[in-house]
Amino acid sequence: SFREIIASDYTDQNREEVQRWLRKEPGAFDWTPVVKYVCELEGDREKWPEKEEKVRRAVKRYLKCDVTQPNPLAPLTLPPADCLLSSLCFDGACKDIPTYRSAFRNISSLLKPGGHLLFCSTLEEHYYMVGQCKFSCFYLEKEVIEEAVRQAGFVIKWIEETRVNFPPSLSDAKKLCILLAQKCSP
Repeated sequence: SFREIIASDYTDQNREEVQRWLRKEPGAFDWTPVVKYVCELEGDREKWPEKEEKVRRAVKRYLKCDVTQPNPLAPLTLPPADCLLSSLCFDGACKDIPTYRSAFRNISSLLKPGGHLLFCSTLEEHYYMVGQCKFSCFYLEKEVIEEAVRQAGFVIKWIEETRVNFPPSLSDAKKLCILLAQKCSP
């Protein structure tokens, strides 16, 4: 459990929507099903209101982040973090393998030596849909992720590949990849 969370996102729209949730504004996206699911995984589905408030209190800042830049949080420079979580970000931000590898090196600069990266990405995906809008993705296979993570100075502690079956109206992704990696000491 983290006492302080600094969240980030590339798009202004995503950051604004989450800020609305943090401020408990009417009409904000309802994260209740996600929070309930996490509580269920932890063994107590009924504690979701407490969990939701705990997360709101822990988020201290919500910043713009561009993983394709050497300092993804530029113009800010923050002390290195203990842990980074990246979920479904790189495949939309990166258009080729060199950019993808560079993105891992870039986010590595945000993490302390010995710190952990929890990373989630779709695999074998060409597109995803948000309503009627279709967004293209960088097509990935697990081996590309593993190589990029290692080349960025991480040791993979755990990796899992799971088949998914999204309807074509959402995505053509075939798999989901989740990994835990630790940043090597210099």
